[in-house]
Amino acid sequence: MPSDDRHSRPVRYRRFGSTPLTTSVVGFGCARIGGVFQGGSRKDIIGLLRRANERGITFFDTADMYTQGDSERLVGEAFSRNRHEVVIATKVGYQLPRQKQFVSRIKPFVKPVVARLGLGPRQIRAGLRGTLSHQDFSPGYIVRAVEASLRRLNTDYIDLYQLHDPSVEVLERGEFVDVLESLKQQGKIRCWGVAGQNPEEALTALRYASLDSVQVGLSVLEQAALDAAIPRAAERGVAVVARQVFASGLLTRPLDRLHLEEIDYEPAVAQRKRDQLAVYASIVEDCGRGRAEMALQFSLARPDVSVVLLGISRPEQLDAALSTLDSPALSDAEHQLLTGCRRSGR
Repeated sequence: MPSDDRHSRPVRYRRFGSTPLTTSVVGFGCARIGGVFQGGSRKDIIGLLRRANERGITFFDTADMYTQGDSERLVGEAFSRNRHEVVIATKVGYQLPRQKQFVSRIKPFVKPVVARLGLGPRQIRAGLRGTLSHQDFSPGYIVRAVEASLRRLNTDYIDLYQLHDPSVEVLERGEFVDVLESLKQQGKIRCWGVAGQNPEEALTALRYASLDSVQVGLSVLEQAALDAAIPRAAERGVAVVARQVFASGLLTRPLDRLHLEEIDYEPAVAQRKRDQLAVYASIVEDCGRGRAEMALQFSLARPDVSVVLLGISRPEQLDAALSTLDSPALSDAEHQLLTGCRRSGR
């Protein structure tokens, strides 16, 4: 929990399900910190993480595979002196192939070269085709992975340890439960959860009594988790972490600047989302609100959502996100209009 001098700030706090944790209602998504294309220095990124905490954010969500482990290292360095003031969530499941392991080792040398040459993400990814990560949720791998994450995070415990995009089949087998419970008993993790791609994974995970949290996508464009996954998690006292609240930026950008291929690689899906975005833009204009403001307030309106993740990599993104927390909550009419966006696609 933050110290008393932060109560005047806009960040609010909620219980994290039925766990002993209390977290800020907005969390810092750390997927984009530490990458080759991150413009700031390590000092800048660490300063950004600390600034977010000073302004009231206590939940920091990373993963062992984000930026080849560098994201975890940065989070660990940022909070080495006030570890007890933050909730660190990380994930397990992806194994880096050899090409990406190599990139991780040479990253300190590659990053300055990338900056000087002006190379973009698409150019680099084209050279790394065929490097998709494999997954492993076996008990032995989880034990090795948690030890590696503890070292990178420079801590002796992880507040929330999450399975990273497990399939329904993996969740149904449940081979991970005993090892996660053992790690909890050892004090190496405080809670465990599932960060899945679809509501189906969350619903499957809810069969396990010891589950502490689920992470699901939730936005004006993607509302499927509201049907069953989020309500059932709330009934069970399982915390909900909402991600992709801005739909990868689609909800914050003017519609006339978006091409179909930027919205989705499947033309039919892209057109449906474009129709939804047109309705959303009209609602935002009629309500006299900002795009980011309404998108964030839509997710915050759910009291059964413990944390809403915000992808942050620059100071201006942090400032903009926190400023939206000062805006009024959605009225019932506004919320109903945004819920209707779900049915707007043809």
